[in-house]
Amino acid sequence: MKSLSYIILVLLICVIPFTHLSAQEQIDKQVQVVRSYRPEVKKAYKISELPEITDTMQTEAEFDYYILPKRVETKFEVDSIPAATMVSEPITELYGSYVKVAMGSKLAPVAEFSITNKRSKERSFGAFLRHRSSAGKVPQGGERVFAGYSTNEVELFGKQFFENSALDVDLGFNREIRYFYGSSNKPVNIKKDSMPKQNFTNMRLNIGYNSTYVDSSHLNYDLQIKGNHLNDNFNTTENRIQFTGDLDKYINKYHVGVNTGYTYLKHQSKYDTLNNNLLKFSPWIARYGDGWRIQGGVNFFVDIVDGDAKTRIYPTARMEYDMVSQFFIPYGGVDGKLSLNPYSSITDENPFVMPGLYVKNTNYNMSFYGGIRGHLGPSTFYNTKVKYTFFDDMYFFVNEIASTNGAGNQFDVVYGNGKLLNLFGELSVDLSDDLNWRLEGNYYDYVLYDQTKPWHKPNYDLTLSAKYNLRDKIILQGDLFLSGRRWVRPPFKYDDPMKLKGYADLNLSLEYRYSKVLSGFLKLHNLLGNNYSIYNNYPVYGFHAYLGITYAF
Repeated sequence: MKSLSYIILVLLICVIPFTHLSAQEQIDKQVQVVRSYRPEVKKAYKISELPEITDTMQTEAEFDYYILPKRVETKFEVDSIPAATMVSEPITELYGSYVKVAMGSKLAPVAEFSITNKRSKERSFGAFLRHRSSAGKVPQGGERVFAGYSTNEVELFGKQFFENSALDVDLGFNREIRYFYGSSNKPVNIKKDSMPKQNFTNMRLNIGYNSTYVDSSHLNYDLQIKGNHLNDNFNTTENRIQFTGDLDKYINKYHVGVNTGYTYLKHQSKYDTLNNNLLKFSPWIARYGDGWRIQGGVNFFVDIVDGDAKTRIYPTARMEYDMVSQFFIPYGGVDGKLSLNPYSSITDENPFVMPGLYVKNTNYNMSFYGGIRGHLGPSTFYNTKVKYTFFDDMYFFVNEIASTNGAGNQFDVVYGNGKLLNLFGELSVDLSDDLNWRLEGNYYDYVLYDQTKPWHKPNYDLTLSAKYNLRDKIILQGDLFLSGRRWVRPPFKYDDPMKLKGYADLNLSLEYRYSKVLSGFLKLHNLLGNNYSIYNNYPVYGFHAYLGITYAF
């Protein structure tokens, strides 16, 4: 039955096409074309949905691997290379020696000679010689008075370096001539040949031996022996020998040390002979921390003058704290000492003192001080300090009338007990590598119990210095010195004190460096031309200038 169905279906498939063909042949129709055929394709409908295939099977790949170790044969061959040539830095030529000659407008020749050895890791040595003199005059009582001077210096020095120490020796000779040209009255002796003068001859020998350890755990030491001999034109002699020794060492967190000294002084003049022995012993201990320091100790002094011994003890302390990274450092302390006043130091300060003058030691009973220092920037440093001191036997220069026949051209000293307030300020600014300036000043306020005024002591002083270096070729420097008024004790007891006016002294110097070895300079002193007096009856030079050259080798 099923086979019969298949047969019928096949016959139908075969008969139907032929039937269709015969029917087409019988159709007879007429077609009229009204326009040309234009095929058109209908717009397709785009399905905006994308097919999405969701894979429901997830296959995880699993694999395993292993490394087969195998040694790789390598061959190294060492080949030589040429040695590198090290070129040392060029050594800068040193010009530690020089010759300087100049002439001043006051008939004032200047000559200097300095020589030192070149580079050496073992020793340094040299010599220095200088001559300065003048034949200038100053106004005095309506006259032009000779006010010359002469200074000659010779110094020999040497230093030997050892592994952890150094030995230095300094031998010096100095001779000065000063004229007593001052006078309270109209000067009689206005020429050099008729004017009394003073000659000072000073010889000294200093020997020092100190440690040079870099490691702070070692014992550091500084030992000094100093000898000094002075004589003048009036048979005054002074011999001074001084021994000092400073020791210090770090022990755990503490820094301990001791400063010792012994001075023997023999002063001999036509008036008397005095012997002075001064012994000093000052132990101290210090502690340093992060930005702070504190130190305390005691100063022991034994003063023996012609067998009369006095012992003095002074507490000492100092502390400081860096509050703002070197910008703001407050500090303060207390101190006290006994100060020796040898004839050589007095004549350096005032060469017009009475020949053979002996000055007692000054006792600074107690000094309290405090201040602030630090940096305002990388190139600006400042320091301010207030100091209050109680003292005994401070000396003051006064004109001696009786022994000078009323001329008052020599100075004696009087002593005063009291207290002193000192205000100090300092400012240093380096505007660049070529330009810098510095300002420093003091204000003094004396309270005296047995003197009317602090004779010949200014109430303030001020120093302003500036320096400009133009390409290391032209060096320009200026200095301004200001001083306040000073009081002068009257020649008679009941007269009113006299006053020396304050002064301003302006100096300029110009140096032109023609080469590294040759330069010329011009120095202008007291540009304001003021014949002010530092000591009564002794006016200084007005405007004067120096012109000279320097040769280095």
